[in-house]
Amino acid sequence: MHHRVGKSTFIKILTGSQPIDSGSISTGETVVFGVYDQMGIKIDNEEQTVMKYIQEKVETTGGKSMAEAPQEARNLLNRFQFSRQRWNERIALLSGGERRRLQLLTVLTKNPNFLILDEPSNDLDLDTLSALESYLAEYNGVLVVISHDRFFVDKVSDHLFVFEGKGVVKDYFGTLSDYAEALTEKESAIDSAAAKPPSTSAKKQTAAKEDKAARVERRNAIKKINKEMSSLETKIEKLKAKADEIQSEIDNTDPAEGWSVLAELTDKMNAVTEEADEKEMRWLELAEELEEKEAEEVDA
Repeated sequence: MHHRVGKSTFIKILTGSQPIDSGSISTGETVVFGVYDQMGIKIDNEEQTVMKYIQEKVETTGGKSMAEAPQEARNLLNRFQFSRQRWNERIALLSGGERRRLQLLTVLTKNPNFLILDEPSNDLDLDTLSALESYLAEYNGVLVVISHDRFFVDKVSDHLFVFEGKGVVKDYFGTLSDYAEALTEKESAIDSAAAKPPSTSAKKQTAAKEDKAARVERRNAIKKINKEMSSLETKIEKLKAKADEIQSEIDNTDPAEGWSVLAELTDKMNAVTEEADEKEMRWLELAEELEEKEAEEVDA
């Protein structure tokens, strides 16, 4: 996204920190935003130790109990390569790089299910970026990244909103590199057509270029469908394993323990089964879509 076409305004509107001039925006009740941007997160008490600060953030914003918070804080500090020697250091004595890493951890302590990263490559060192990529590979939620770092964006995203200016936002399934390739081919076809009269061969050449761009887009769509299907298969397997565990608990529960225990387990079973059914329905929809796309690919 280019700086002059409203990406910062878009993020502020998305998170509700800036009112919209017109229209409406609907945010789900369960959405928890986490925003990391170049402004950083204000740290109120710099005399606190790193460990104490992260632990308190986990308790107050992450919904963890006091008993769970220390372990969660240790997990985050380890994951983002804060050396143990620095855990009991005062925040005021951290380096600039360590401070940015701490600010990123502050965002993650909220357990956001809608994470927004605004130009992370500008502030974070390579080790932290690598740890962030690893975290995002397992992250189960919506991720919006604003960045000019093609390498980073290619690794963590497969769907683009391209801000073209004048209020035009293009929705593109694929990586930034895929989009750049399709754009180059399209521009090349336009330049070629403008350079000489549209003879039959020039028309064929332009059509071939456009066909290639369409193929790239179609293949990206196929890749995205396969990725989502694979993710669904993993989740369905886990849900079925969970259902088996609950069934085993039900089978081994003595009715003498009370019907409330069985009722609670049955509710859990129903919720897991319903979620598995929803994911299987989605998988079947994607399978049909994939079949259509692959048929188009063969015909092309």
